[in-house]
Amino acid sequence: MSIKISRRAYAEMFGPTVGDRVRLADTELWIEVERDFTIYGEEVKFGGGKVIRDGMGQSQRVSAEVADTVITNALI
Repeated sequence: MSIKISRRAYAEMFGPTVGDRVRLADTELWIEVERDFTIYGEEVKFGGGKVIRDGMGQSQRVSAEVADTVITNALI
């Protein structure tokens, strides 16, 4: 079953996506998102009461081959 939400609701939950315009800080400069590498339906939200918990896409165990830091929801 798929659920449809408005672009505004999506942006508020997960951030901007293709075609959305974003104002840069307190300037009058605007950018438009050209590409989004998110897999729709697989979005992740971190934090208390959000959709991802320990062991779901993350682990407390580390090895030398893993990334030290992962940045999510970045607009570049």
